[in-house]
Amino acid sequence: MSSSRARRSSSSRLVTTVAVVEDDPSVRHALMRILRGGGLTVAPFSSAEELLTVYEFARPRCLVVDLNLPGMSGADLVEKLRATGQLPPTVFVTGQPNAAHWLAQRGLGDIPCLEKSFAPAQLLELVMQGLGSGRSRT
Repeated sequence: MSSSRARRSSSSRLVTTVAVVEDDPSVRHALMRILRGGGLTVAPFSSAEELLTVYEFARPRCLVVDLNLPGMSGADLVEKLRATGQLPPTVFVTGQPNAAHWLAQRGLGDIPCLEKSFAPAQLLELVMQGLGSGRSRT
């Protein structure tokens, strides 16, 4: 893992404030710019599987997840982390209209979902609220 993803703490865990899981490189970079602009440490991931390979060490305090990822979807990732009691506060982003209704049907209606294209301030506000709560969504 590169140092641009996260920094190591004295306990050799990686310190990651927000993990961004987005398969589209241009959207991923835009999300990272927004969050870094808010003073947050951000680690980018192009797939749910990529995040899961380092999750034990990275332990992000918040996730920003594209709902429609190739392979394991964003919803599947969240369900997996929730089932293990390891889900930090999360924000979904999607280009899919009416995703909130679909998420509610899957039992994920408690997780905020922003439809692209949203205002950068909306994302930053939801992430900061999640970080401020310090509660996982289990």
